[in-house]
Formats: sequence, C-alpha cells, structure tokens
Amino acid sequence: MKVAIDLTALMPKTTGIDTYLMEMVRNLANLDRKSRYTIFLNFADRKRFDGALGENITVRAFCPRFRPARLLFQQAALPFASAFSGYDVIHSPSFLMPWWRGRARHLLTVQDMTFFSMPDLHNRLRGGRLFRKMVGMSIERAHMINVPSETTRRDLLHWFPGVDCDAVRVTPLGISPRFSPASPVEAAANRRRLGLPQRYILYVGTIEPRKNVDALVESYAQLVSEGKLDEHLVLAGARGWDCEGILCRVKAPDLRDRVHLTGYVSDHELPWLYRGASMFVYPSLYEGFGLPPLEAMACGVPVIASAVASLEENLRGAAELIPPLDTAALSRAIERLARDRDYGDKLIGLGIERAAMFRWEETAGRILECYRELA
Repeated sequence: MKVAIDLTALMPKTTGIDTYLMEMVRNLANLDRKSRYTIFLNFADRKRFDGALGENITVRAFCPRFRPARLLFQQAALPFASAFSGYDVIHSPSFLMPWWRGRARHLLTVQDMTFFSMPDLHNRLRGGRLFRKMVGMSIERAHMINVPSETTRRDLLHWFPGVDCDAVRVTPLGISPRFSPASPVEAAANRRRLGLPQRYILYVGTIEPRKNVDALVESYAQLVSEGKLDEHLVLAGARGWDCEGILCRVKAPDLRDRVHLTGYVSDHELPWLYRGASMFVYPSLYEGFGLPPLEAMACGVPVIASAVASLEENLRGAAELIPPLDTAALSRAIERLARDRDYGDKLIGLGIERAAMFRWEETAGRILECYRELA
C-alpha cells in the first residue's frame, strides 16, 4: 500500500491540530512498517521528524509555509505527484483536499464544523464563504471522511445530508504519555522555575472568541471582588483574533496583579504548567474534540469545562460541566472546587481514568484501518 499524507498545514507553534498531525504520523510509523508512506511538509518543517520514522516513510519538503504556496501545492502539485507515484490513498488531514482526485482514494479529516455553525467566531478568512465552499466541496468529494468525535459526525451529516453516513468515521484523538501526574515537590519546583504563582487556576488555548475566555475572566473577577478566592488566574496560549477586549480587561486595577498571560507555551513546558495548577477551566463555546482538558486530567488536575459538543461527550462524569454562557454557574463551580478538597480529589481520580482511555496508538490504528479499506 502506498499512502501520501499532506502535512503542509503544520504551524511553527503547535496547536491541537498540529499535535494530531504529528502524533498520527509518529504512531503510524510504529504500527505499519510494510506500507510505503510519503509525508509532504513545508520547507521549514523538513527536520520535524528527523530520526523518528522508519525506512518505509519518505519525507518530502515541497513548499513554503506561505498560505497561497501551500494551496498551490495542495491543489496542483500533490495531484500531479500522485499521478506519477501511484499512491493508493491520499490523506488530507486539514479540512481541504485537492480538486482533482486522480486515481488515488482520498481520506479527508474534518476536525469540527464551526465554520458552518459559528462563522462569526472565526477570523475573516476561516469564517468566510469562500473557505466554507472549499471545505464543503472537499466533504462532498472525499471517498471517506475522518472526524474526532460523534458530535462532529452529527454536525457534518446535518450540514451535508447527502454524504454517505457510512463513509464518516469517528477517530478520537489521544493523550501523550508525557502528560502524567508528578510529585508535589517536583510540581512546586517547576512552578517556581516557570515563575508561576503558588496557587493558580489555569486555562490553555488560543485567546479568541470561540474559547469564551472572557466568561472565565469575568467569573474570576466576580469571585475576587467578593473576597472568595485566593488563587491567581493563568491564561496560557497564543493571542488569537479579536482578543483586545480580554487583554484590556485583565489590565484593569482589580485584576492587574492577579491574572498572568504566559503567551504560547512549548510542548516541553506544557505538562509542568498543568501539574502546577489548582484546577483547569475550559469554557469553550464549541470543540470538535478538545485536547487541553484531557491533558490536564492526565496530569492529575481537576477540570471545569463547558457542557457542550465533544467536551460533554468526552468529559461527562469526570469533570464539572457548566453552561458556557452562565458566568454565575462558572463562578460557583470555581468556588466549590477551590474550597472542597474532597471533591477536587474525586475529580482528579476520575480524570486520570478518563484520560487514559484516549491513546494515540488507537488513533493511528483507526486511521490505518481507513487507509486499508480505501486501498
């Protein structure tokens, strides 16, 4: 079997989708040493897999990261390469597939459908009609579609009822073993090394409207004003679009010394950021899967998250779930978790068990089954 995987969508700073792309390839390399794989990358990413893949996997750096160049590669160069290389399967794991399919069978990965259901919560490019049209054409033309949750599958079939439901396969993402609990002594030492406060509530993710960080900040500010909370608030992640309001709010006198913006946190430091937290709060309005709360659980941190979409699907019974727009309910959940140590310990135990159910080798195994069925 000959498979081509388009990883030209990788970004310099790892996001959830980038984590999926990297872990999928690494685990495929461990599972399948007989098939022939070609991984297409940007020039800047040509060394990302150095020494990590088997001899049956070829890495080709094919284009600059500049978006028009990537689209040109995706829509023209990849089909051309396919015609001469005889690929059985082409995997487009980032929403868009080539216009010309050629003789290869195509697997398309769609992480979520918020471009269609919540376009106003995306930037102008991702929320625009042209991008939705391109994603829609890819969905309608793919031979098989891979999604990370039952929620995303239902949403996709709602927006595209003509798609064969048997061709839409659910493949949950995994949690890396590097996300694991640490001793209090180790956690404290690394917390000091990173310059973090002694006790803090943590959010990890891009700071943008869809993540609903403003609700977390307002709930936190209310508890601080009432004198009900000693913990600081740490917001970790890159600044996304339309985040100016949140940045301005956290600089106000009542929050200036209590809310900490770390910016992007490297993969190496991220587990320590989780391990030092008193609790993890993830008030997102929608997730196709939602890696951060499960990573926090794996590190032994109690979690509060929104009772929506895949977050409810993945976390129910192991986290405190609240309506994402109910700031009063969020304040009550934070206060309870800050005061009730027994409840926090219960959520820690349930969270560790839940996170252990999501493994990257299982993700790669399901992807491999899709390749083999298509081929």
